[in-house]
Amino acid sequence: MRKFTRLDTPDVLLELDAKTEKARWQMYGERYAQQRATHPSFEFQWPQISSKKLNQHLLPHLMAMTDDHCSYCDGFPLKRGDDTIDHFHPKTNPAFYSEVCKWENLYISCKHCQDSKGSKFEKVLLRPDEIEFHFNRYFIYDYIEHTISPNPFASEDEQYRAQKTIEIFDLKHKSLCVSRRHAYQRYVSDTDPVLSDYNFRFMFE
Repeated sequence: MRKFTRLDTPDVLLELDAKTEKARWQMYGERYAQQRATHPSFEFQWPQISSKKLNQHLLPHLMAMTDDHCSYCDGFPLKRGDDTIDHFHPKTNPAFYSEVCKWENLYISCKHCQDSKGSKFEKVLLRPDEIEFHFNRYFIYDYIEHTISPNPFASEDEQYRAQKTIEIFDLKHKSLCVSRRHAYQRYVSDTDPVLSDYNFRFMFE
């Protein structure tokens, strides 16, 4: 997980709906909440805007924030089918229906992180765009096993947040450890490394 700065809300979410005179993201959230209240099994579908689904409008903005890396594991490059949008506050949770199109709730995610997280959520879960977030504040990296663990020098609260984040995103999965090892081996042998081309950039900073 590598810190990034969230860009301003895209205009496509802020434009006012002609009928309700509310920002699109708010109107879509209220509509989704009403649909779920009427039909609990209703599944969210990205609305169409100018003959293109809303998620396709948003993907370039989300990708720009992370340099085309996964928001959570920092995986790169994202393959077709990997560039999915994760709802940090799950869209299946009634408490968060209204945030289904809220900009601050949307993150670009690889399939591993999306599948691992699913509809799981805890308040302590770390966000990579939190102002106070930094990898080394919450985590340590093992350059031999290529695993991520809570920073033992962090506060108990910070260690707990780190541990829950590791669990929910399954950041110790063997495939991630192997990929991080390959990235590290490539980095140390590269005479002129370009950081943005590497998986898991946090371990080189």
